[in-house]
Amino acid sequence: MTLSPDEGADIAVINLVRTDGRPELSHSLQEMIETGELIVNLRAEGDPEALKAAMLRSLEEVGRATGVTATVEHVEAFRPGRPVPTHRMTHA
Repeated sequence: MTLSPDEGADIAVINLVRTDGRPELSHSLQEMIETGELIVNLRAEGDPEALKAAMLRSLEEVGRATGVTATVEHVEAFRPGRPVPTHRMTHA
């Protein structure tokens, strides 16, 4: 996830790369913000619509618990197709 304030060039970034891992904050905001943009990039095995519903439900629950108002502006949920490499090495 990335969180960017509407004003300024600051950014906060948190990553979770394994189911049994811990979230890692790689960048943090220097100051509190009033408004900003949160981008969630969820890549996980599972039904895309179920994952989307779980993410939206979680966003709503966190908003209620913290008093933060969120407006969802764009959502995509899809299952990528099989990779089709342009070139394949036959010898190492």
